Amino acid sequence: MYVDPDYGTQVAQSLTRVTASATDTALVKAAAKFPTAVWLDRIAAIDGAKSTGGAMGLVDHLDAAVAQQKALSGSTLKPMAIQLVVYDLPDRDCAALASNGELSSANDGMTKYKTLYIDRIAEILARPAYAGLRIVTVIEPDSFPNMLTNVGIGKTVCDSVNSKGVYVQGIQYTLNKLSTLKNVYMYLDIAHSGWLGWDNNRAKAIDGFKTLVKGATTSGNLGIIRGFASNTANYTPLDEPYFDGTDNNVKSGGTTEFYEWNRMIDELSYTDKLRSEFVAAGFPDTLSFIIDTSRNGWGSAKRPTGPAADVDDMRIDRRTARGNWCNVKDTGIGERPRANPDAARPHLDAFVFVKPPGASDGTSDSTANTPNAEGKRFDAMCGSGNVDALSGAPHAGQWFHDQFLMLLRNASPAIK
Repeated sequence: MYVDPDYGTQVAQSLTRVTASATDTALVKAAAKFPTAVWLDRIAAIDGAKSTGGAMGLVDHLDAAVAQQKALSGSTLKPMAIQLVVYDLPDRDCAALASNGELSSANDGMTKYKTLYIDRIAEILARPAYAGLRIVTVIEPDSFPNMLTNVGIGKTVCDSVNSKGVYVQGIQYTLNKLSTLKNVYMYLDIAHSGWLGWDNNRAKAIDGFKTLVKGATTSGNLGIIRGFASNTANYTPLDEPYFDGTDNNVKSGGTTEFYEWNRMIDELSYTDKLRSEFVAAGFPDTLSFIIDTSRNGWGSAKRPTGPAADVDDMRIDRRTARGNWCNVKDTGIGERPRANPDAARPHLDAFVFVKPPGASDGTSDSTANTPNAEGKRFDAMCGSGNVDALSGAPHAGQWFHDQFLMLLRNASPAIK
């Protein structure tokens, strides 16, 4: 998998701040080798600003991936996967404020999204120089899940997006454009078990995503996507080791309060269930999943070490509420990125780091209520009113050194 040099630069900044600790120094040096996704979260990210000392653009990343592929290969070229996050829909992140983005549907945002963003990405990815890469794309995190659960409940931006079909139109255009590129593997974001895990929400997801994908091409081919990406930028554990989502557990002790009758208590149970339900609904047997494990390790001193009488005392997810998503305390890096991680789950393509460890979820500054140049501002989930959120956080996507160190120290499995 591709190792992003820009991520290495951010890690290097943290390295200069931990030289007094040999343990932290070793952890930070190890992190520089993590393969992380590249977020194309605004139009300017396509070109980047490398020539003036800024971030790399898409071509820069693809060229670097080709160079890494050649360096790792002998006489026979080895596979190289580069992960890209397509994330710039108009009226983005309709249910929150931290990452609303630059495009507005009221100001010709859909035309800009198609012509200045998706068309340009598709043209670059189609270049022959990159035909030997496996280009993994995570399509528009949080977008369609918001259309499934956050419409008609008082979230006016989501209601407007839904009534105008903004997300559906944008995602279908993206799927159509990228489906012609044979080395591009598309994964639609499917939230996480704490969002869509309930039976009724999963049923909405199966029907909704089927309609979404079928409508992307005139053929209605459900096989144009490789599958779905789960837990993107979230903290839900891969596995709760000391209990499962059986009726008795869900109805006992603190579980009723924390899981709210949701039997999908972790990402493995969630993706297993979704996979069988999607295939039953007509998706091909090749349908697969990737899971973001960048921040779901939960290896702090608060991690339970065995079963307990009350589920609240044995769940490794230590949040006060599963919906708390911003810069969560006591979290750690999870399973390292690797392909085909579970022989018993052939539908699980990979563990991946979609959210680069150390990238903030949103600012904790409650005075930052005016959107910045990237459309980012304060969301209450990131403030002092959320007991799970770290303080001192910068805007979404910016480097958060304190969080980065916490994630490394609390990694599970531990970083060797």
